[in-house]
Amino acid sequence: MSYSYQAILYSHILAGAIALVLFWVPVTARKGAFNHKKFGAHYRRAMLWTIGSGAVLAGVWLFSPVAVNPNLANNPAAAANLQRFAIFLLHLAVQMYASVMMGQWALDAKQSRLSLRRVSRIAPAVLLTATSLFIGVIGIMHQHILMLVFAPLGLTLSVSQLRFIFAKQVAPKAWLIEHLGGYIGSGIAAYTAFAAFGGRTLFSDIGAWQYAFWVLPGLIGGIAISRLSRQYRTSTAKDSKQTQAKI
Repeated sequence: MSYSYQAILYSHILAGAIALVLFWVPVTARKGAFNHKKFGAHYRRAMLWTIGSGAVLAGVWLFSPVAVNPNLANNPAAAANLQRFAIFLLHLAVQMYASVMMGQWALDAKQSRLSLRRVSRIAPAVLLTATSLFIGVIGIMHQHILMLVFAPLGLTLSVSQLRFIFAKQVAPKAWLIEHLGGYIGSGIAAYTAFAAFGGRTLFSDIGAWQYAFWVLPGLIGGIAISRLSRQYRTSTAKDSKQTQAKI
């Protein structure tokens, strides 16, 4: 194993650990407050390094699994399993990037969504659509549980982002829902990646039950995003009715 690979691996672990801790500060802080903004920015930077380094590591596993583990040279089935796991992690990297950046871009744009219609800001959602469909096919072919679970989740996220970008009209607080949902969604993917990677060692003795630890972050986070969306849509509807009543 090269020193450069080891350096990327350890920096990935360090940045990921920092991101997992920082995630909870803006989530629990009052929205718009100093800690929410400051630690949200620190979380985004840690996540971007985690995503980039993780994508590099997964790329090495995908294209050169024997370089990572020489024992795989005599075990093609195990090498293929590692490559499929690398594909899943690459998909998670795309999902995390699309989530955290849309969360920030929606905050920057607010009501003016024209800035989101640049190719550079549409590309992550389009790429997420492609990777979701790709891992869905692989998941069906190989009965890969994580791929079967996260393919529809990624597709739902990408469609939601594209709808927000291109819709003629959106709710007044739709940008806030995208902002919160994007950042929370990136945290979900980060905890899932941690559980999926660490779970191969920590939860290997509990058999199929280890999948519960991998899927739970997505389920809990999905429920949280859904509740936030309903909360802000309800708030927007009430504000609209009050405005109409005053008129």
